[in-house]
Amino acid sequence: MQYVNDSLKDNQWICGPRFSIADAYLFTVLRWAYAVKLNMAGLSHIDAYMARMAERPAVAAALKAEGLN
Repeated sequence: MQYVNDSLKDNQWICGPRFSIADAYLFTVLRWAYAVKLNMAGLSHIDAYMARMAERPAVAAALKAEGLN
């Protein structure tokens, strides 16, 4: 997780400045990590990334539709 956190330090999205399919998949995997209570302490760039993802209208709508918000 530290590698992912470090990758997000200087990038808004996992592959750089533009949102990609990799972000959709990473968001899902990271939600699983939080769900199984993986230690995510100190990973502030991941926390910020998750907040950015959750603010995307399509993501917010999908989470709401699935009762995951």
